[in-house]
Amino acid sequence: MTGESLSLLSPEDQYRIESVLDYIEDIDLRRWRLPDIKAFSFGLKDWRSRINCITNPYMYEQLLRISSADLIAYGNSYFSSRLVEAKKLLKLNKAIRIRLGRGLYGECLGMRADGNHQLSDELGKLLSLQSAAAGLRIADSDFVKHLRPIGAVTFMQRNNLKMCLRSTDDVTDTSEVAKAYGGGGTSCSSSFIIRMDEYNQWIARNRT
Repeated sequence: MTGESLSLLSPEDQYRIESVLDYIEDIDLRRWRLPDIKAFSFGLKDWRSRINCITNPYMYEQLLRISSADLIAYGNSYFSSRLVEAKKLLKLNKAIRIRLGRGLYGECLGMRADGNHQLSDELGKLLSLQSAAAGLRIADSDFVKHLRPIGAVTFMQRNNLKMCLRSTDDVTDTSEVAKAYGGGGTSCSSSFIIRMDEYNQWIARNRT
């Protein structure tokens, strides 16, 4: 037995738990590199309410049975259902052409999603694809040199009008527009608060 490490888990259980820990580490270190990490992250959130040894005496037994594959499947199922909802909503609401920054940053397709802001990510990505199909583009830091498609979703939030920009193109930087209006985010996902009169200027012309 000299030199051998002892384990309280079977090889199968140890592999499964190590996989879960790898995914959690990927999230905690903000690397987001592992396959289906976003789906895993959502699936893990459902467990948080049960991770309390005082209210849940079976917590440790449940943690030993947790599986990254199960969490990913749960997350993917949830995201698939949201995508279906977003597609239905997009069919019911006609997209409008938006002149970002009154045209300074190019054009894209967008829509109002009041009451459905929880679908802004899915709606924005669908609108990004439609913008690409319609030949609409936004300008990057070099403005007219390179043009990339995005989608814009706008809704009321706490008496403010919020615009979310999304892209399915890895090289698109939507945050340039957001930062210009006091917002921020990542290259493919950003948002900002916009005045109603300014927003009306953006949609005053070029309706699809």
